[in-house]
Amino acid sequence: MTETIDPALPYLELQGTEEERQLAQRLHAVLRAMARFYPLHAPIRVPLSSVAEYFTATDPTVSVAEWTERLQRAIAVNDRIFTLETVEGHLVVVTTRAGHPPVLEEASIDTTHQLPRRFMEPPPGTVSPPPRRAASDVTAPGTPAAAEAAEAVPQPAAPVQASRIEKPSAEFIEDISRLTDEELADVVRRTLASLPEVIGFGDLWALSERVPRLSRGDIRRIRDYIAVERQEPVTDVELLEDVLRIRPDATDLLLYQLALDARLAAEDDFEFVGVPGAHAWILRDVSVVAPPKRRPADIGTDYRYLLEEDTGVQPASEAVVDHVLTFYEHSLGVLPYSAALAAVLPRKVYPGQSRALLRVEIPQTHETFWVELRYPSGNRGGFVFGFERFFASNLVPGALITIERSDRPGRYIVDYLPISRQERRLLALDEKQRKYVFRPTVYFCAVQDSLLLTEQRFHRFAGQEPLDERSRRSYARVLEITFERVGENVGTADSPRYMAALDDLFAGVNVERPLSMERIRHILTSGEYPQFEPDPDAADLYYYTPIRS
Repeated sequence: MTETIDPALPYLELQGTEEERQLAQRLHAVLRAMARFYPLHAPIRVPLSSVAEYFTATDPTVSVAEWTERLQRAIAVNDRIFTLETVEGHLVVVTTRAGHPPVLEEASIDTTHQLPRRFMEPPPGTVSPPPRRAASDVTAPGTPAAAEAAEAVPQPAAPVQASRIEKPSAEFIEDISRLTDEELADVVRRTLASLPEVIGFGDLWALSERVPRLSRGDIRRIRDYIAVERQEPVTDVELLEDVLRIRPDATDLLLYQLALDARLAAEDDFEFVGVPGAHAWILRDVSVVAPPKRRPADIGTDYRYLLEEDTGVQPASEAVVDHVLTFYEHSLGVLPYSAALAAVLPRKVYPGQSRALLRVEIPQTHETFWVELRYPSGNRGGFVFGFERFFASNLVPGALITIERSDRPGRYIVDYLPISRQERRLLALDEKQRKYVFRPTVYFCAVQDSLLLTEQRFHRFAGQEPLDERSRRSYARVLEITFERVGENVGTADSPRYMAALDDLFAGVNVERPLSMERIRHILTSGEYPQFEPDPDAADLYYYTPIRS
């Protein structure tokens, strides 16, 4: 735990020697961090032995007993900040976040609903609170008068199950100071969601009695505004300003945002498609992104392998990433929700969010358009679609692109490097005959040669038919056919043995289905498939020997 001084808190007038003043300052920082959600003047009580053990963990050269003595001396000379109490024979150090001993007696302070106590004493395994009210009886400014407001009906939210406070490793946490910022934020969200008197959406939370209520007339006007006037995703701030006439600088804007988001979440014909910092809504029957050639559910199944890979990357942790288009991505106009791209794409606003609509800008063509991000769910991987027309008009498989997150939430810049005119015979799929062909192709974008599917390198694709669904679902079968399409037969006609480099296999496999280079390497070297074997002397060179039945 990092010990820092909160500049918003009063200055501590420390007494004693330099060592005692420094120790008192560290002690107050530790106690304040453990009670970061306490009211400013609420008592903080921690056993002195626990504090001494913490300091011993930070400096093992000093024993617990010696730390206890040092702490007692620092507390004694700084009695304007700390006091020591004896509880059941144990010393307890007491202070407040304001930097003085508590004024009220413990018995007069109700700590039942303090968040730190809930962290230390988690609720039972599964508790379903009663349905939460949608809002209080306050109607939004600019709404129809009493008759219409009387139509407002509280919308019950889905029951939230409380659970034990756990780190991702499932280790029970008794000391919240051991949590990282992200883990602590998750604990706060889950704890607030378990309170029936609290309304929440994303990172907005408030007591239900303070949240305004929207009438059915408000919802009708919002529905008409999206369906008729905009026909695209609209942020909650825009809806509040344009429909409910609430100014963006209103002091209670956040309460109205929460009221709007929570109410629309309970309406069947609205769907949330926003991102952190830009909560946006659209009607379920309004589509702003053309569907890809392949069903989104099938594309998600193709990207299922991404669920088995350890990303180790937090969404929206990077500002820009580079990517090389594969044949599969180019032909369908999709990008994978891989570890690399997840780092620049937005995280979910709430756990159950399934998709988000993003606005993309292309500097070279001066165009903007919507794309849809499908988050991973169940046994389907995540991906982004809506690039089909842009890819077909400007890029080729193997093109180098850059995806950059702009300073506006949900807005992205997709860039590529223009080059002088190039013409090559590149692989394409003849949709009518359902066969692969090579066509003269002119392009003006920088490419990665290893993924450029030229006739010279991949000539055996010509005249081949796309794999059937059963073959596509088997990683091993796709690799076997790819070896035959891109590899060199180093055996005989009767007993073939195909040799291929990993780069060629990666390019060939991604004609039929998406698969990462790491996953292909794992399949070829795992020993699970005896037909594949690596070259003992050359890196990323592999062999496939057909197994005769």
